[in-house]
Amino acid sequence: MERSADVAYAFELLLSELTGVEKAVREAGAEAFRRGDTEAVDQLSAKAKAVTRLQDDLRAKQAEWRSLWGSPLDTPPTEGGTAHKSFTSKLRRGIRTQEREYRQPILQALVDLGGQAPTGKALDRVHVLMKSRLRPVDYEPLPSDPKQQRWRNAAMWERFAMKKEGLIRSDSPRGTWAISDEGRQALGRAR
Repeated sequence: MERSADVAYAFELLLSELTGVEKAVREAGAEAFRRGDTEAVDQLSAKAKAVTRLQDDLRAKQAEWRSLWGSPLDTPPTEGGTAHKSFTSKLRRGIRTQEREYRQPILQALVDLGGQAPTGKALDRVHVLMKSRLRPVDYEPLPSDPKQQRWRNAAMWERFAMKKEGLIRSDSPRGTWAISDEGRQALGRAR
């Protein structure tokens, strides 16, 4: 049980590294496109798709792990654990707003937006609802993606977990968040 936090950190670290790999592959593909190297573009496109599939599979396994052990992402790994020190030092308990805190604001945002919205619009509304609770560290960029603020990433992870629980519809188009009937009921119980 003590090592469950180490595994949770390993998932986060691997996903973070894969995000960096995906970005590098896409940049290399864009450069190949500019050069007119269609063969390299095709190869790099296939690699980017494979990395994306791997990320999706890993996120599903991460969700499975969280359902077994909870989400100890803000708990430092055990002494002698395998997680990378510089990565875990950014996620100490109490430093950032925990993913679970985004749950009710995500549901409320979707209700406010008529039940569904594009990801960006949903996140903008979540931000309005969460602004008073967010900490300075929540506005910092992710190490793996300097263009992405930590709070947005945390909200998207919570949305992913909520989708697995049936609170968010899994049949909505890619890039669209939609609340389910179960999500509306959960919001009603939380009020």
